[in-house]
Amino acid sequence: MSEKKEVVIIGGGIFGVNLIAKFSNAFSSTTANMHITLIEARDDFVYSPLNVRNCIEDVSDVFIKPYDRLFLKKPKLGRVICGLAVGVDQERKVVLLQNGAEVNYDILVLATGTSFEDPNNLPRSNHSEVLSYFAEKRELIEKSYNILIIGGGATGAELAAEIADRYRSKKKVTLIHSRELPLTEVHSETLRQKVLTYLLQSRVTVHLKARGTDNKDGTVTMVKAGRGQEKPTTEALKADLVFHTMAHRPATDGFPESWKDDRGHVRVKDTLQLVDDDSIFAIGDLNDVKEVKTAGKLHYSLPVVYSNILSLVNGRKPSKVYTPPAESITLTMGKYRATGQIALPLIGPVVLPSWLLTSLQGKHINAERAVGSVGY
Repeated sequence: MSEKKEVVIIGGGIFGVNLIAKFSNAFSSTTANMHITLIEARDDFVYSPLNVRNCIEDVSDVFIKPYDRLFLKKPKLGRVICGLAVGVDQERKVVLLQNGAEVNYDILVLATGTSFEDPNNLPRSNHSEVLSYFAEKRELIEKSYNILIIGGGATGAELAAEIADRYRSKKKVTLIHSRELPLTEVHSETLRQKVLTYLLQSRVTVHLKARGTDNKDGTVTMVKAGRGQEKPTTEALKADLVFHTMAHRPATDGFPESWKDDRGHVRVKDTLQLVDDDSIFAIGDLNDVKEVKTAGKLHYSLPVVYSNILSLVNGRKPSKVYTPPAESITLTMGKYRATGQIALPLIGPVVLPSWLLTSLQGKHINAERAVGSVGY
């Protein structure tokens, strides 16, 4: 009997745990020649699409779940190591942990995602510290009146809408965005106009074609582009609380610089293997595939990595390739409204109605379904 291949996955977020769930749901004969080790710094799986809402309303018990049931279907298939990966020794095929431990691998999957600022800057630590992070954000929002959000992408738009929906006219919510409409040009103008409409209906003050700088003194300096030949204008805005929702970067600290492009993304081939190492895969937000990084991409990338890992385990050359799908997105615009778009063949982007999206997502943005990947 051949020795089992050790598949090590760094990162227990949406991509990492769903990949493990896919192997757990496979026939035992399919996974007979492999063993999986998940390395994750947090005690719990956190379903990140619910992070924004949890900063306004405590729904922690819905979307934060421990990893104790991850291998419940197949206990011998794998294990979970709670620890922070700080490096990879590519020559020795070893993952280095912060506590000095080393984990050997035959196949390595990088699924560490993206590093954000608030409200997605969760500590990579234990259960209580993650809960404290969200409790602190709820307290800050609760006691603040002038709340200013810099960055009107998906996170910024959702955060503004959630706060405005929760507190109605009790708070002044302001959103500053550098583009002519919320989101980016990747999304249809119809969708972007719909997002703007929802924000304005929620009494969010929206400044477009503007940039904001937090002065750390209760004010934000806003520079707004002039119309036509007019010069830009500068204005100081009051801010009891400021969120920066535009700054994010791939969570690739500790990985060799030779793996990365100039923006820190891990360079991959169309099989999602590293350019210079076929035994390593990079899945999700941290790779350099040219696409908008969203959780929904897992439905397209997971089958590729799953198939190619099985090929390596069984001594075959991986051949399944990843083709980025047409861009789709769903945004919650408060607790009871949503918008989004899908791309239909021959038609193009279609904006979906709020009633349809809210009924499909349920009360907690599909969280109940998502935690099923860790056995809950």
